Amino acid sequence: MALAEPYPLAFLSNILPVADCTIEPVRFEEMSGAGSGQFWAAEMADPLWRVSATLSPCLWALAREINAKMNALGTTQSFHFSDPSYSPAAGDAPGSGVTISAIGATRQAIALAGLPAAYRITAGDRLSILRSGAGYYFGEFAETVTANSSGATAQVAISPALPLLVATGAAVSMANPVIRLRVPPGGFTPYREIPGGLSTGASFSLVQKR
Repeated sequence: MALAEPYPLAFLSNILPVADCTIEPVRFEEMSGAGSGQFWAAEMADPLWRVSATLSPCLWALAREINAKMNALGTTQSFHFSDPSYSPAAGDAPGSGVTISAIGATRQAIALAGLPAAYRITAGDRLSILRSGAGYYFGEFAETVTANSSGATAQVAISPALPLLVATGAAVSMANPVIRLRVPPGGFTPYREIPGGLSTGASFSLVQKR
């Protein structure tokens, strides 16, 4: 039967032996400057996240499976990814009942409810929110805040801005944030398959697909 698109976490992301992972924004800005050293920037489109990772050596059978599944994606299909090396800075589980209780006027800040009492969110912690369909908002907190005794926070800055389709009451994933990725041309370097031994050399640089 045909493969589902996007691939679910269990189909590909959960079998990737990620050795290291970098997640960074790709911005689409038009720049102009003056002789005085001043620069102006206009955002032409919302930023996308790029995920770059090196995969650890693994047994030949697993390497072949990963190569096949990544190759089948092409450049238009996508899969859901969760960085296995990630954990919130606080180290404690934020729980599965976190929701948005308020959204700032510019949609660059949100207040949360449903956290453990006195839970500390640290700048650089990540979050994801399931949008309509199979898409996710993926972002990071840009400042540090501590929840009150009821597990609620004041508004905390996030980046990028929250999409209009996300409303108050939406569930927020903070322990294992999910991002939907696609493979741009040349974005995947496959394993060198060594039958009967460890296969090595795989890496990828993938781009968010909304």
